[in-house]
Amino acid sequence: MEVEKRIHEGFEEFENAKKKGIKIKQYFGKWQYIFREKGMEISLVRLWDIFRKVWFWEIFCIKGDLFEDVERFRTKKEAEERIGGILAVWT
Repeated sequence: MEVEKRIHEGFEEFENAKKKGIKIKQYFGKWQYIFREKGMEISLVRLWDIFRKVWFWEIFCIKGDLFEDVERFRTKKEAEERIGGILAVWT
């Protein structure tokens, strides 16, 4: 399995707004992880829950019909274990 780590676009927008003196809330973690296996891709990002006021991890299928909608997890480890289980089916 290949993993790409890149800065999340939402985080970049937040940082650019801060530099311009625009006060907005941060809803995105800094990093987005893309997990790849045999043409399948799953995105993992950290997000802020505005209602419960907690950070959580969310996965989303970018390529392949691996699961519906998004799935959310309390920890990055839980999310990575789920991703590993999903992609293991395709290896």
